[in-house]
Amino acid sequence: MVSLADKIWKNKRVPDLEDLVVTRLAQASGQDAWTVFAGLDTLLQDIGDGADDRLAFQAAFPPWPA
Repeated sequence: MVSLADKIWKNKRVPDLEDLVVTRLAQASGQDAWTVFAGLDTLLQDIGDGADDRLAFQAAFPPWPA
């Protein structure tokens, strides 16, 4: 989930990772994989759509000191 969140924050879609998450969520929830996929896909698209603005905002700040 953390890896998926990190990827989608930057609007990077990784089908194998998303398939793994869908499978695990379907198993845990008892829902069929297609229903889980449809909901997750919509959510990821919504989050990813704001990536350019988020990344531009982050880039406006100096890097964290080493």
